[in-house]
Amino acid sequence: MFMPDKPHRYGSEMFMVCDSESAYSHRFEIYIGKRQSEDSIHDAFDNKTGDAAVIRNMKVVLGEHLQGFRLVVIDRYYSSVALAIQLLSMSLYVVGTIVTNRLGFDRRVVEKKQTLPQGKERGSFTFSRSIAIPTMIACHWWDRKPAHYLATGPSMAEDSIRRNLKGAPARNFKCPKLDTDYQRWMGGVDVHDQLRLQSYFIETSFRFQKYHKSLFMGLLDMALVNAYITHKKTCAIKRLTPKPRGEWYILLHKQLLQLKAEDFVEVLTPMDAPAGPSRKRRRHAGHKHVQFNDWVTVSEVQKRRQRSCKVYALLRGDRKKSFQTTYYCEDCSKADAKCFL
Repeated sequence: MFMPDKPHRYGSEMFMVCDSESAYSHRFEIYIGKRQSEDSIHDAFDNKTGDAAVIRNMKVVLGEHLQGFRLVVIDRYYSSVALAIQLLSMSLYVVGTIVTNRLGFDRRVVEKKQTLPQGKERGSFTFSRSIAIPTMIACHWWDRKPAHYLATGPSMAEDSIRRNLKGAPARNFKCPKLDTDYQRWMGGVDVHDQLRLQSYFIETSFRFQKYHKSLFMGLLDMALVNAYITHKKTCAIKRLTPKPRGEWYILLHKQLLQLKAEDFVEVLTPMDAPAGPSRKRRRHAGHKHVQFNDWVTVSEVQKRRQRSCKVYALLRGDRKKSFQTTYYCEDCSKADAKCFL
């Protein structure tokens, strides 16, 4: 997939759920195109892939053991009013930036200007509250550029945020509390990507002709990042000093090199065969494939003569090309009439 806004513009798009504090990746889902209904091939495609992926990931991560409300922080790629309502029904509050043309977003808080106009105070904000869902807030906050937010269950108390100014000392500007919540907890996925791609990465260290091999290396990088985050959390619980990432990777490599073939042997418990009939067709012992010994010269190169496959010719569709073979069945052939398969 081509993604012009990413450092690596060609790659796989993934929907990830990461911890906002530790950046641990709990679950991910690889984008494989628009999902199609299993009921009929003529049904419409599910175009809300990002929204649907968020719901699927949260259902798997949280399961049915949800106690109280939790907060999900998302970016503008996923944010929508429909997603916020769906997450609210799952006891999940949401806060995130939003594209202003999303269906259901209050147009009265949309700011069309792209830069702070003269006479406008930086840090001013406007918000509106939904009548049908009182906990849903649509907000517009003036930073250097306008920022639009959609949130459920936020605190709209006035807060402050520190900003660096060009040629001047840093200053604090006022902002709504939901903005500081977003700035504080947004970044779990970004931090995980930085740990995976900016140092000690395997995916971009090799080039493969097969795309799935590069994808596997990326998944291996994700597993290594999660393992290192687990190491740091374990050391924090035991009040130990965690190893630097490079030293921890070296230790992991040494442990992998010490493994032997016996360490990979698994004891498999025999399972009873299913009672139903087997779907595999039995192969007849009498039939035998024999290669036809008929040679031709093509462009001064001697090759075996190829004939049309009988089975493929009967089963092929109108648009498929024929399949050539040099093998025939002795039992099905009669004299010179060979049955090529």
